[in-house]
Amino acid sequence: MAGGNTTADTLPLNGLVARVTGASRGIGRAIAIQLRSLGAKLVINYASSSCQADLLVSELNSTAADGNPSPVAIAVKADVSSPDGVKSLFDRAEQEFNTPADILINCAGVFDPKYPSLANTTVEDWDTTFNVNTKGAFLTCNEAAAGE
Repeated sequence: MAGGNTTADTLPLNGLVARVTGASRGIGRAIAIQLRSLGAKLVINYASSSCQADLLVSELNSTAADGNPSPVAIAVKADVSSPDGVKSLFDRAEQEFNTPADILINCAGVFDPKYPSLANTTVEDWDTTFNVNTKGAFLTCNEAAAGE
């Protein structure tokens, strides 16, 4: 937005709510920041440590310039590889912002920095990776489609 002459009302995503899975760091974090810069309210999903998610939420809420004391971002711990986890993520977003989320970004992912060879990958490691990276995207998209 050139010149910085935009108001909250003119931002393209003003009034919309976005869920970003895996948003506490990396690409998910960058996407969440960009969506907020366009006016969206955010549901920052994380799976384990709340520290990075809470820090991002704090940053996003402290930079909200509309004078409204209501949060523009919340952190929600939810396992996207679990139907119950996905349901709780969607329910919490709707409860907090009094509306279903309009945008879903799937960035949750398991990454093994060791990059084991196929022969050295255990079934348990494969299941964890597949469940988060693939099944999680399916479950969140399925829940979003059910809410339409």
